[in-house]
Amino acid sequence: MFSPKSNVRASQKATANTETITFYESVPARAMTLLPEQVQRFNREGFIRPLDALSDEEIGHARTYFESLLDRMQAMRDGRNSYALDGYHLRCRGIWEMARHPRILDYVEDLLGPDFVCWSTHYFCKLGRDPKRVPWHQDATYWPVRPTMTVTVWLAIDDVDGTNSPLRFIPGSHRRGAIEYIRAEGQTVLSQEVEDAERFGEPVANVLQAGQISIHTSTLLHGSEPNSSNRRRCGLALRYIPSSCGSVPGAERVLNIGIPCRGNLGRWRRNEPPIGDDLTPLHRHYRD
Repeated sequence: MFSPKSNVRASQKATANTETITFYESVPARAMTLLPEQVQRFNREGFIRPLDALSDEEIGHARTYFESLLDRMQAMRDGRNSYALDGYHLRCRGIWEMARHPRILDYVEDLLGPDFVCWSTHYFCKLGRDPKRVPWHQDATYWPVRPTMTVTVWLAIDDVDGTNSPLRFIPGSHRRGAIEYIRAEGQTVLSQEVEDAERFGEPVANVLQAGQISIHTSTLLHGSEPNSSNRRRCGLALRYIPSSCGSVPGAERVLNIGIPCRGNLGRWRRNEPPIGDDLTPLHRHYRD
């Protein structure tokens, strides 16, 4: 299974394919759900938040569903941790359906236009007292999709405030192209780290209520600290890209893993929704 943020080998500085990493502005006049001013803010800062997405009833179901997946995965006792629910959208019906939630797609369409797919999903679940941090990074330096037009919808499964390790953004950093990184050290969730990232600006905490979303571009610097609280902080990252985009040479298989969302699919494969929830493929990988 393709893993958008696998432990790629990082050199002392940024690796190949970075010359094509850039930010593409959205068109404010196209917005139908967002206000034009919100699209302008997205272009200027690289993110927008908070946006209401799920009702109280829907987020209750979404939280129960995530917890059932996590419980089933942990019961397999194969070494997977709370971050391992990565890339299961073609295996788990509930993730597929969340990625196609009409209200979420309305926001995404305002930023990307009428033709797009969801090509990647990942639950980022920090349990209480989790010592792991997410180093400062740009998503685009991990991902083999080009042009770098992916937007990530970060859906809060739990309430997120300043005490339970909110995601942090550096406004405006998305306009700097590819930023050099090194291999991250210590207890980290991801392998790349941009050193002294706060030289690019003052971080903003992504405080959200459960059921709200933020949306950020793939060139934005972001990360999070260890969770020093007793409260869990879980969010579902849903990644969307215009279907006119493709992959870097040699990574064409990424075109096979998308969820059709709206409009023309372009070169992306038309996958059908999964029947239920299948957590066994990666279980076999970890077990073997």
